[in-house]
Amino acid sequence: MRFGKNQEIRFGTTNGAYSLVTDREHYDSQITLTDYEAELVVGHFGANNIHVGRVQLNPQTAAKPFRHYPDGTSIELNLVYPKEEKTELRLYISSKSGFKPEGGEIWFVFLRNGDIWIGSLTESEWRKEAADIKKDENDDLYQNTIYDPDPILTQKIKEREVYVRDRELAIKRMEMAGFSCEYDEEHKLFISRFSRKNYLEAHHLIPIGLQAKFTTALDSLDNIFCLCPYCHRAVHHAEESKARKILEKLAEKRPVLETYRLDIHDLFNLYAVEEIV
Repeated sequence: MRFGKNQEIRFGTTNGAYSLVTDREHYDSQITLTDYEAELVVGHFGANNIHVGRVQLNPQTAAKPFRHYPDGTSIELNLVYPKEEKTELRLYISSKSGFKPEGGEIWFVFLRNGDIWIGSLTESEWRKEAADIKKDENDDLYQNTIYDPDPILTQKIKEREVYVRDRELAIKRMEMAGFSCEYDEEHKLFISRFSRKNYLEAHHLIPIGLQAKFTTALDSLDNIFCLCPYCHRAVHHAEESKARKILEKLAEKRPVLETYRLDIHDLFNLYAVEEIV
């Protein structure tokens, strides 16, 4: 799978790929590179510089240098085309060489500043780090302000920008939605003691915390969705299949993804709920 905006923020590049290590790959100490993984690695080393056949026939050519994430340590791993047709690209992983991820871990490879990097994380670490990138530490204040006329000021919290959001846009979207949950209008809501309307929370489908990665404003009427508290928490914290279900339905309501030049897989990546294979 190709890197998305989350990986661009974390690794400083979109020129990368990641996938799940299978138990068989760990046991056999080899990973077959497919799709963009193979394209990226071949593009870096050059197809004519990758050994064809068994490693033992030419160990010097088979060994390729990588930088190990995160500390940048130089390691060598064997990379070969096992067959003359060059239809399969195989990377040999090795504890002795410094890289042998467990089955079920996410392994990744990326190019940055002329170097090729390689690394691995557990799936939970991978998803948590990606989810933390879009975390909006000011969301509770924003939700409260929808029912309070005081404006939210731009400020920095822990060196992160908190972007101004217009409460009037959120209120207008709630009015347009008939003060019902946009994921499921049948969801039961309670009455706000302040507005005397159904209580809803405003959710930016493309997370406002990623504004620096977009030239188009994310605090827009189309990008704001009204959700009941249950659905709002679920889209951020529910297990992946549940979150994907909510995100997909919301994305179908308005052409938000087209506006920001994304597809549904990009959206799942932003929330760290993509299916990793």
